[in-house]
Amino acid sequence: MIQGYAGSADAGFVDEITFEQFLHRAETLHDDAQRLERGEHVSGPAADEYQARLARSRSFTGLTVTTTSQINNALANPALQIHHGALVTCVFRPATAACLQPTDRSAEPSWSRCRPSCVNAVLTDRDAANLRTHVSVLRHDLDIPGLPEPLRQRIQDRLIAHQIQLADHEASRQSTIPHQEMDSE
Repeated sequence: MIQGYAGSADAGFVDEITFEQFLHRAETLHDDAQRLERGEHVSGPAADEYQARLARSRSFTGLTVTTTSQINNALANPALQIHHGALVTCVFRPATAACLQPTDRSAEPSWSRCRPSCVNAVLTDRDAANLRTHVSVLRHDLDIPGLPEPLRQRIQDRLIAHQIQLADHEASRQSTIPHQEMDSE
């Protein structure tokens, strides 16, 4: 709807949206890097790649952007493909994304088909906090009287999967502490 309206005039509105997307991505990466420097713990299959991409994103600091094509190139740059969902962070690689069908040509994750076991998945401490809140909601949902059994089972399965994710996140935090202490000695 917006593109139809904006695209009919030479208003440059679509360029404004693209620029705002670029600014949002840059601000998010900057925030992620600062959180990592302050000790935010990350876990999951793509945790190392998440940290590497944040380190590489520093090369974009101070970049002067003067054209829409520069913005589009930056938005498509694999080093800048970190997307935050409600319960997980995606270090997006289309070739390995479990959320995409083989014929999908999407440049972003499909959150409605997200799989926490995907090789692109990262759990940050922020994601873990959101996951804990969701676990509480699921527990509350299980207490609803008269809940149909198939729905109860799906909720129970999701609850167990989230609890496993949280336990793995905390276990990985414990396994990194000795390495950090050894590095500082």
